[in-house]
Amino acid sequence: MTWCNWVILRHGPGCLAGTVQATISTAGEQPAAEVAWVVGRPWQGQGIAREAAQALIAWLRRHSVHAVVAHIHPDHSASAAVATAAGLTPTDHWQDGEIRWRLTATS
Repeated sequence: MTWCNWVILRHGPGCLAGTVQATISTAGEQPAAEVAWVVGRPWQGQGIAREAAQALIAWLRRHSVHAVVAHIHPDHSASAAVATAAGLTPTDHWQDGEIRWRLTATS
């Protein structure tokens, strides 16, 4: 298992706006990752989480990660929008009060 973390820096002032992370497991037939993102309140609503999540998933795909999952609370519409923009779709699976979202590589 590998745990990867990146910081999100804003262009210009050079301040930390948030983080993205991926926990990559190679236990199954294909590598899989559980992802998460956090953006500080002053920078929310600017598309930063969307851009960072898309970049994270692109990086995972370049590193042959087959499946990507995220767990999102059903009342957190902003995170659901980020997940949708990154290509994840909600599943019927719940874990600890959150919905599992999933993206499976087709190639």
